[in-house]
Amino acid sequence: MPRRKLETFDDFNRALKNKYGIGENSSYKPWLRVQDVKSSGVRSQIYGVKSGRTHHLLSAIETEFFYLAEFSESVVDIREQFPLLPINLSIKIAKTLDIKHPTHPTSQIPIVITTDFLITRNVNGKKVYEAYSVKPEKDSNKLRVLEKIEIERVWWDLFGIKFNYFTGNQTTQIQSKNVNWATHIIRSNKNRFSEDQLLAALQYINVGLVLIKEVCDSFALYLNVKQEHALELLRCLIGYKYIEVDLSIALERSDFITVYSISDFNQDLALGNS
Repeated sequence: MPRRKLETFDDFNRALKNKYGIGENSSYKPWLRVQDVKSSGVRSQIYGVKSGRTHHLLSAIETEFFYLAEFSESVVDIREQFPLLPINLSIKIAKTLDIKHPTHPTSQIPIVITTDFLITRNVNGKKVYEAYSVKPEKDSNKLRVLEKIEIERVWWDLFGIKFNYFTGNQTTQIQSKNVNWATHIIRSNKNRFSEDQLLAALQYINVGLVLIKEVCDSFALYLNVKQEHALELLRCLIGYKYIEVDLSIALERSDFITVYSISDFNQDLALGNS
């Protein structure tokens, strides 16, 4: 799809008319898409298993955060590039804080500020919203970055929504890559395994330190799974949360996994319904 122009108030109104920044779950359209932003960073479009739509992520750390958030049991919706509207409120906040409101470099008109993520959690049967600004650690001491984050923080505080700042670390990077590795087949719609096969595979896994090759050999021998697909079956078990494993080590390069628990099958534990 072509790049959208977001330089004037007419552009903003047109975007709203076309439902950008509006909706929930599969109906949500992010205010900014990867093709709308000029960036030297790593941009990604990732299918969301929970949302049923493609998410637009504008940096490597946004991708890192997305995988971790979606894998969380309590998270039921993720809305990225969420616009802070009405724009006159963010302008008023910036003026009160004596901070220059972001403007478009060409038109010099105030732009719609976006928060990187608005997360919806299910907590004891109630919807709870959390906003996240996601930036790499190297940007954490830049004054202009902190000024923009302060505008966001005050905006969300006015609506009674908790605002968080995520910078990630070595552990979250590994965890996120593991989630990507485990759920890749599920996202690509290439899951070749039936529910019966997934359930049957659990009897060949024990809690504790498990040799990956040994488990895969058992899948191939007893479940009529091709050897080259056995590892995919193990990844699906992790991705669908049939088993809980240690995500703090790089699983793709490991010979072992540590299994914390093996779930009694419950459809609600499948990734798409957690």
